[in-house]
Amino acid sequence: MALLEVSHLQTSFFTDAGEVKAVNDISFTLDRGKVLGIVGESGSGKSVTAYSIMQILAGTGKIIGGSVKLDGQELVGADEKVMKTVRGNKI
Repeated sequence: MALLEVSHLQTSFFTDAGEVKAVNDISFTLDRGKVLGIVGESGSGKSVTAYSIMQILAGTGKIIGGSVKLDGQELVGADEKVMKTVRGNKI
């Protein structure tokens, strides 16, 4: 089992001007003991991907699709109580 599995993650920000797609269908797997580097141009969604995994998006940000599993536990849709045990201790 992979340590972290991100599948078809989609994150958008909803503004007065409409929806801004920040992450559009990213998938990757990180195995235990391995290192993964994510590179890209400024504004390409690297930070928003990390914020989505940790569920610390700004107020207008929302995961609109996909899955994030840490040690097999689904994080998308997890409540704040669950996320508090994940943040800092596991991520």
